[in-house]
Amino acid sequence: MREIRGQKRGRGRGINITICGLKQMKNFTIIISTFNEEETIRECLDRVRASAPEAEIILIHGGRDRTAEEARDWGKERSDPIRVFNNYGDSGKAHAIKVGITLASYPIMLQFDADLQFAPEDIPRMIEPLMDGRADLVIGSRFMEGVDKSGYQSSFFRDKGNTFLNRYISFLAGQSISDVTTGMKSWNKKAIWDIDFKDNRFVYEMEIVVRGALKGYRIIQIPVIYLSRQGGASGHGTGLTEFFSIIRTGFLIALRATMIRCNLW
Repeated sequence: MREIRGQKRGRGRGINITICGLKQMKNFTIIISTFNEEETIRECLDRVRASAPEAEIILIHGGRDRTAEEARDWGKERSDPIRVFNNYGDSGKAHAIKVGITLASYPIMLQFDADLQFAPEDIPRMIEPLMDGRADLVIGSRFMEGVDKSGYQSSFFRDKGNTFLNRYISFLAGQSISDVTTGMKSWNKKAIWDIDFKDNRFVYEMEIVVRGALKGYRIIQIPVIYLSRQGGASGHGTGLTEFFSIIRTGFLIALRATMIRCNLW
């Protein structure tokens, strides 16, 4: 990857969430990318810190609201060494993650979305296989058996689109991947720098998985809690707008995955 420079128990929204009984973990970095998440950022950081008391937190903000200021204030109030940077011009989520990877102090990293669709309480489970040396890339799956989606409002178009993409990309990758586009992933430094994803927007979620699988990295999938979006704005809209957005997005992801498989990208 090319170097890029950039500047306790949770409430769970009605879901019964507990932090799993793993040994206390440290020496890893949590990369949080945000886009207009000022409504949820303090709760997000409270729960992330409760789940990972000694982890490094890097927050990259690409929106125009007060998310970055709220995060800095949160850190000052708690004397927490959170590192906050602005992704000026909204260069894209993938670009924000690249900046976080470049800035990370530790060889194990986890990406997390501040909208609280995923539960921070799952962070220790996402890190354990990397700490134990059993995996190079960990996928937090929304679609494996055992996933708690009781707080998630399903969408017909989105569910069908995800099913198609997961099956098609599993075929290209040569192994079963239950959730290609999940926003909760963790990895080790060696793997992510070798994967060297090219995309700067949303295709990178798939790109990490496909390139990682084709390069032979060990991938573990873990069922995680999944809720409806609690803050910010959805990228797909509703109704026909959602339908056409999912068709366009799905086509681009499938096309890029095919190009990766054929060494064309």
